[in-house]
Amino acid sequence: MLKHAVGVLALLCLSVFSLGFGPPKLIESDSPKLPVYQHQLTLIRRCSPPEVRAKAGLIMDASTGRVVFQRNAHQRLAPASTTKIMTAIVALERGSLNDKIVIQQRHLAEDPFNESVMGLTVGDVVTLEDLLWGLLLPSGNDAARAIADHIGGSEERFMEMMNEKASELGLKNTHFTNPHGLDEAGHFSSAYDLAVMSRYALANPIFAKIVASRNHIVQASRSYQLQSGNELLYPQYRVPGVDGVKTGFTENAGDCLVASVTRAGHQVIVVVTGAEDRVAAAVPLIDYAFNSFTWLALKAPAGCCASDVEGNGCSVLLSQTREEMLPQWQKYYLNCSVHLRGDPNPDGVGVVTYSVGGMELAKLSLVQSP
Repeated sequence: MLKHAVGVLALLCLSVFSLGFGPPKLIESDSPKLPVYQHQLTLIRRCSPPEVRAKAGLIMDASTGRVVFQRNAHQRLAPASTTKIMTAIVALERGSLNDKIVIQQRHLAEDPFNESVMGLTVGDVVTLEDLLWGLLLPSGNDAARAIADHIGGSEERFMEMMNEKASELGLKNTHFTNPHGLDEAGHFSSAYDLAVMSRYALANPIFAKIVASRNHIVQASRSYQLQSGNELLYPQYRVPGVDGVKTGFTENAGDCLVASVTRAGHQVIVVVTGAEDRVAAAVPLIDYAFNSFTWLALKAPAGCCASDVEGNGCSVLLSQTREEMLPQWQKYYLNCSVHLRGDPNPDGVGVVTYSVGGMELAKLSLVQSP
């Protein structure tokens, strides 16, 4: 362990490292003093974002939660059945999967021909887990009402729970007035908020398993054959790596989709809301995410070390591993600056700040190498 007054660099790390890469990234105010090379211009042209065919669209790196592309991501819009992502979150955290629920008339759709349903009938006995499958695959409004009634004791109390969770997650442009997503005054969310709640929900293995499934048979007092409404899960759409999450549609909301896609160990969340065709809107964003971006591993600067007051040198390393999702042309401009602390600190011997073009990406602790 370091004893005291850590901070002397035995080998200068410089104040800014480029990790072996070239000059600083061009920023939006593109200064003519910064050189731009032909291969960078080629990559920039190749990385041009597609048109967003929806009222709002977003790409988030699921690993870090950082938004790498967005249009109107914080605009309050009707979320339709993507609402059910939060319904599932509250159910998973407040209930037990083995809870048994007897279906009542109040749980059923008033107009089953114009609402998506799981197919429940009065007197059915289903578990909470059964209802979650019915909620997230066929997007059953009947399942949503039954969940709300069981978990909250009433739909009104369940709405309080949903909004409390939204506040806990820091969702500033979300408010729920029902558990299913049918259009109502005061019921809204944003593309960014939907991405945040989806990233949170996907950390739950039960949720992740359900939304990645194309179909499921519920064995209850009678059997239910359920099929996912997420078109991207099916091979005819030829979108490899799709593993969730939720679709939605109402007249007011238009077509909505939250998609999770994982390729080569890298997961992105793509959201489109207010689209005319959710697949046509989402697929170009998914292609853009994987064709125009790369994941760059953050590393401790080579040769960086520290010494204590007795002159004993020690090498340092990052306290955690992390990869940053960057446009391919920006990978040449990842910079880092090192700050070593002058006193022993339980949080580490210092920090490394990583940035691109003056925009901070991450700040990671340095710890003594064992």
